[in-house]
Amino acid sequence: MSTLQNDQVITLDYEIGRKNLEALVQWYTEKQGDRNEATTRLHLVDRLFFECLGWGKDDVILEESYGGEYADYTFMAPRRVLVVEAKKEGTYFELPAGKDKILYSLPSLCRDYADLKAALEQAALYGQNRGMPFAVVSNGHQIVAFVAVRTDGLPPLDGKALVFPSLDFMLRHFLELWQVVSKPGIESKNLQMRLIGDEQPQLPAKLSARIHSYPGVKGRNIFQTDLQILSELVVEDIARTSNLEQRFLEECYCQSGALAQNSLLSKGILQARYAALFEPEVAGPTTVPASKKNAVSSELLAESLSRRPILLIGDVGVGKTTFIRNLITVEAAELFEAAITFHIDLGSHATLAANLRHFILLEIKRQLNDMERLDVEERNFVRGVYHAELLRFERGIYGDLKETNPVLYREKEIQFLEEKIRNTDEHLRDVLNHLVRGRRKQIVVFLDNSDQRSEETQQAAFLVAQEMATRWPVTVFVSLRPETFYRSQQVGALSGYHPKAFTVAPPRVDQVIEKRLRFALKLTSGEIKIGALPEKSRLQLQKLDDVIRVFLHSISTNPALLSFIDNVSAGNVRIALDLVNEFFGSGHVDTEKITDIYQKAGRYDIPLHEFLRAVIYGDCQFYHPDRSPIANIFDITTADPKEHFIVATLLGLLASATGPDVQQGFVETAKVYAYLQANGFTADQIDLAVTRAHRNKLLETSARRVPVPGQKPPEALRLTASGAYHIRELCSLFVYIDAVMVDTPVLDPTFHSAIANVEGILDRLHRAELFSEYLLRAWSCLDGRVEGFSWPECDAALRRELKHVRGRLPFT
Repeated sequence: MSTLQNDQVITLDYEIGRKNLEALVQWYTEKQGDRNEATTRLHLVDRLFFECLGWGKDDVILEESYGGEYADYTFMAPRRVLVVEAKKEGTYFELPAGKDKILYSLPSLCRDYADLKAALEQAALYGQNRGMPFAVVSNGHQIVAFVAVRTDGLPPLDGKALVFPSLDFMLRHFLELWQVVSKPGIESKNLQMRLIGDEQPQLPAKLSARIHSYPGVKGRNIFQTDLQILSELVVEDIARTSNLEQRFLEECYCQSGALAQNSLLSKGILQARYAALFEPEVAGPTTVPASKKNAVSSELLAESLSRRPILLIGDVGVGKTTFIRNLITVEAAELFEAAITFHIDLGSHATLAANLRHFILLEIKRQLNDMERLDVEERNFVRGVYHAELLRFERGIYGDLKETNPVLYREKEIQFLEEKIRNTDEHLRDVLNHLVRGRRKQIVVFLDNSDQRSEETQQAAFLVAQEMATRWPVTVFVSLRPETFYRSQQVGALSGYHPKAFTVAPPRVDQVIEKRLRFALKLTSGEIKIGALPEKSRLQLQKLDDVIRVFLHSISTNPALLSFIDNVSAGNVRIALDLVNEFFGSGHVDTEKITDIYQKAGRYDIPLHEFLRAVIYGDCQFYHPDRSPIANIFDITTADPKEHFIVATLLGLLASATGPDVQQGFVETAKVYAYLQANGFTADQIDLAVTRAHRNKLLETSARRVPVPGQKPPEALRLTASGAYHIRELCSLFVYIDAVMVDTPVLDPTFHSAIANVEGILDRLHRAELFSEYLLRAWSCLDGRVEGFSWPECDAALRRELKHVRGRLPFT
């Protein structure tokens, strides 16, 4: 039951609260007295908030300690959002006679009421220290409510407050009181809207906004362009052609599950990569590693007897498609030679048919025609499929026509077969049954790359697979993302089934890269013939051969290169190979110089910064956060200088957290929020930071839930290898700082005007020093309370690198 008033929903809780306030006013009129603070809280403040304003006693922490100070009430919704400082009943203030307004200036209240000023300062300080945006000072019969944490650059006590000077006044203005101080009102941030408005102050323009051509396109010369095309051809495309596939898989396939040596995460976390997909109270399906040698083919295909689809679960890019091709071509080749196999790629089509089932059926028809030269609608084949039914038809009601009117009989027979064919689903099932009986072949269907689609498409693919496995003579495999698998087990398409699930864990990235590149060398050197290529391309093929040899040598002598690839790709083989290919043809890399030096000196060592530039910038002239696999951890959303370090502080906590409550690297989200709020960050800032870090793959969530600002966050968070690399390595490197500063608002006007778009190396080094100094000043706002990350240490490492770079420049 609810009514609409002043654009807000007034619920039954509102009506109950109003009646309870009427009773409190009556009681207070009869029981006025000089109560001490404890009695005031018991008789008045408790009743006001718990009986009249919709707060429950489960929503509050009493006497929460911080820095030796105690907050009377800390209200949660569900994060810390409101601090209430309670004063004894006798501590109150008078308003000018005849005044019935609610909005007052905080400076004037502080000037006129000394006791109130002290309480306001105490509440504001506690709110800022704990990242609680809203504060109330109350003596039980008066309320002053204000915004304790502002992100517009204005000190909290320079703003305004809402004042309710008596219980009678609260009753007369109960709607306003409810809208701003009740639990629903605080959750809706109405107090902030009333006192500040919904417009946040405009941040200073990023340097990128002052660059006319931002983000620009980094042009490639002819040499770089040719090299990029050839590298994609040799490393990716040619290796996947049908005539090379078996050799490629035999030489390049890496069994999953091995641990990378370069990861900044502990081995325990890597081994638990697929752990915590399920909440403790949710029973997950049986999962078996898909890389279990020798048992794979028999165990997977034996599942067909259970008449249920087989799920291949793994993150995008870990190698599920390669696992399927290796299973078909190498590991279970004998089985698949005696099978009819359909590999249906649901990820390569820009748009699938509106009816996924229809698309899959059309693909089966097409592949039957391509692989088996079998037209499922060819006359004689159709008659063979329905031979038994045609015999029954002959014995049916039209059987006499075969002798008396053969033409009409033929028409009736054709109509009968036409009805069979028209039902594509049933017809294909009958065709496959016919092939199983007639050719003695097992039929296997792979619905691959559905994990690259939306959850709805993945669940639709599972339902099609479930029906096919149940009613068709086929073994069906479906690829799913872990998070889809988890959620669907709870409330989606999988909730009514108990399918067999196999995990495909990522292989070691260093092994994948080395095997792929050594196979590519067999192509560039001519050991494996590529086929007809223009003479110019053959010349460039030799150059690519040089670059690949340089790269293989460099990753063997420079561990920093593999460490970067390993950690940033975080087990995604596709990303790792893209990083390597990006380097080979990058406009930011003088590959012609590399090949010239290699030809003359016989070696070239790729420095980390050279590889990083290719990856960080990609095809852009300047760093762009949406087009780079590297995140800008210093970006901000409010005019709060310490927010430059909210992501680093978050990741540092996840990196350093220990104890029995840290399971498989996961830290309870509630503790993360409490820690960050203790460093003065608001829940809104933390929401956005968690969302941004998750989107940039710097952290992962329990149960693979996607965090959404303003909604209940996932239960736990865990650092990723990429997140660890960002705070432990990247952020103290000149090439990273030089890139991301164009995407970072600079709040200090002096630094903002000094940090400009420059090109020369000396100017860029000076600009990096300025930016680092600016961040050092912003760091001081955190008061040195951060665990697991220290900008002063990063600053010192950065300055050492800047000095080293300067020392290698001529004429410096």
